[in-house]
Amino acid sequence: MAGFDNTPPASEFHRHSSWGRTRRPKNVNGASSTTVASPATAYSTENQRFLHVQCCGTATVTLIEVYYHGSGKWSKLQMNDGSGGLSDAAVGAGDTAIFEIAGADKVRFTQGVGDQAGTNSVWLLHSTF
Repeated sequence: MAGFDNTPPASEFHRHSSWGRTRRPKNVNGASSTTVASPATAYSTENQRFLHVQCCGTATVTLIEVYYHGSGKWSKLQMNDGSGGLSDAAVGAGDTAIFEIAGADKVRFTQGVGDQAGTNSVWLLHSTF
């Protein structure tokens, strides 16, 4: 028959845009080479399990907070301090830390030292593994 072929129209192809499993950490800004724009900005977790916080140079993170749509509230992310207690999640200068955030819908952080675009900056990345 004339005018028919087995190729579906372009609108029929499904394209994954995100929100899938990611083995390699991906930048919360979406671009692989941009730092976090502003510590006050809330970043969607895209249902990822881990938050990687990388402080370059003298940059530090003094507080990380998580948000849940179910409660509509922000709260401090706590981590095991090694002696059976909990302490606020923080990252020191030149350090990288990985936090489990499974279930959190958004994250934000408070930057102690550093800038948002220079050598002393903070990077936030997500991964599922």
